[in-house]
Order: sequence, then structure tokens, then C-alpha cells
Amino acid sequence: MRLLAAVDFGATHGSVVATAKALGEALGLEPLLLHVVPDPYFQGLARHFPELKKPLQEVLAQVEARVEEALRATGLKAWVLRGLPAFVVGGEAHRAKLVILGQVGEAPLERLARGGIARYLLHRGEAPVLLVPAEKPLTQVRRIGVGVDESDAALAAFRLAEAWGKRLGAEVQAFHLVSGEGGCCYPTYLDPKNLSLAQVLAQAEAHLSGRYPGVQVFKGENPEDLLEVAQRVQVDLLVLGSKAKSTWRHRLGQMVEGALKHAELPLLIVPEATVW
Repeated sequence: MRLLAAVDFGATHGSVVATAKALGEALGLEPLLLHVVPDPYFQGLARHFPELKKPLQEVLAQVEARVEEALRATGLKAWVLRGLPAFVVGGEAHRAKLVILGQVGEAPLERLARGGIARYLLHRGEAPVLLVPAEKPLTQVRRIGVGVDESDAALAAFRLAEAWGKRLGAEVQAFHLVSGEGGCCYPTYLDPKNLSLAQVLAQAEAHLSGRYPGVQVFKGENPEDLLEVAQRVQVDLLVLGSKAKSTWRHRLGQMVEGALKHAELPLLIVPEATVW
């Protein structure tokens, strides 16, 4: 099976390549580096300015050759294709077991870039997508954190995390958030009138432990709380289940949407139909 790593020679390029090398070997997947040259813009120029057609074709050919040479120097299999990056990467993603993308910062253009290919793939929900920051390649995994609830998406994420934990020799820790009375994340199976917060946390943990062995329950209800817990538990990778194609208001799930904006650690988004 294939591990697809989309690279663009930007800030996260080295992190994506290092992660692809490490995980390809550890998970028994064939890494493939994919770089897309966005040529539709140049095709438009050539149509409006015919005198530029030949020079542009020559430049694009030089770019492709130089990029392919640089990618193959990593020792990994590499493809250089032309087209719209989101569509080309999306077309190859459905044949991959895992897709790796760079996770970028909060500047406007960086948000646009992350909101393009990553969100396109996540909303399609065809393969797990791993987002890695520029300075934190996922080359060594000691602890995997999984945010869980009672959804099928969370169960898919937990099962994938367990499979990864066995292959990587990593500890897997599930955690769940509950809010106070009246909050968005109060367990529907508990009575808010007659229980203290400590009792709520303990009973929620007991309720979920059959589904998620060793689960820990914390007070919280928003993505920032989830990321704070991940930092407190000291995970190297945060795994979340995606509700893509199952809801419309927050198609990926509220926690996934928030984590995409604020996470500073590697983030693995798992579609609920994933079987690893």
C-alpha cells in the first residue's frame, strides 16, 4: 500500500519528507513524494500571449526536471505532475493508505494554503490525512493521543491509533472531554442535577472504558481544551475522527475544525469509514 506525501518546497517540505521516510518504513507502506506544478495559470498566459508559449513550456520542463532530481535525491519514489494541486493530490489520495501534508502557520496566505488541499481531502473523507508542522516531523512516536466520544468516527480513530501503536511501539492514550451542566459536552446518560463534577468525570470514564480501555476524562468543551489536554498528556501525535460526509454544519466535526486552526503538534484526521 502507498503512503502519499504532497510536497511543495515550502516551510514544511523537510518535515513532510522526514515523516514519510520514517512512517513508510515503520508502517510497511511505500512512500511516494508528489509535487504538483500549477500549470493552468501558465496555460492561460500562453493562450493570451502566444509568443510566450514556447518559453513557458521550456521553463516548465526545466522546473519539472529540477524538482524531480531534488525529490529523487531523498531516496524516495517521486512524481512531478502538472495541474491544480488540490485536484491532482485528491486524485492520487484515493489510491493511498495515508496522505501526509505540511501544516502551516496562521498568516493569511498560509491559512489559504492549508484550507485548500488539506480541507479538500478532509471533506472528501477517502483516506486518513496527517498534518505535520514545519519543526516537528513525526519521526519518533512514543505516545499517541486520541480524542474520543461515542461516535463511529472516534472509534475508527481509536482503532487506527491502536494499530499504529503496535507497529510503532507507542503507548495509546484515549481522552474524552465533558463540560459542566448546560455545556455542549455534558454526557446525556448522566443526571446533571444530582452529581458533582468529580462524579461526572468518574462515571463518564467508567461508561467509556469498555469501548476505550484506559480512557481518561477531563473537564472541557472546546478545541482549545482538547489541545491543552494533549499537551498535558505529552502526546507526540493527536488523532481525531472525522465526520466528513455525515454532517453539514460542521462536516468534519467541531473539534477537528478547531484543531486544524490551532494545533501545533502532528495531527492525524481519520475518516469514520477507515479500516486499518
